[in-house]
Amino acid sequence: MRIRQRRIVAVIGIVVGFLAAGVLPAQAAPAVSGAAQSASVAAAEPSTSPAPSRRVWVSVGEVHDCPTGYACATPSWGSNGGWEFQFYNYGTYSLNNFTGDTGSVVNSQTGNAGMRLLDQNGRLIRCQWAGTGDYVNWDPVWYIQLSATPC
Repeated sequence: MRIRQRRIVAVIGIVVGFLAAGVLPAQAAPAVSGAAQSASVAAAEPSTSPAPSRRVWVSVGEVHDCPTGYACATPSWGSNGGWEFQFYNYGTYSLNNFTGDTGSVVNSQTGNAGMRLLDQNGRLIRCQWAGTGDYVNWDPVWYIQLSATPC
């Protein structure tokens, strides 16, 4: 009886060790394929760091003006619309999940302030002049930088 107990304890110890090391899965995820798989994968919500001054929901097809004094960025996200990020303070904002299709940028800052779109290394991709807006591909853009310096 004592030998049997030791074997059981040893087997449990080995299984726990493999689980802790990640060799054996603790719980296998159910297999999903086809349409069910694509429906279960949702795009992560875009965000910035630091947070923008304001964030406004814009429905698909809705025309929304970027307020005077702000620089606005709207990534494509979801089938019902997306967030418009409204930046007021100068500085550099790190973008999270601004990927996929094109979105828009509008620079409504005053005094010729520039809105720069930067890549992952902080290099300039484009500079948006004050009073202008355009469509942009968000894939290479990692940062938005607002400054009093014109483009």
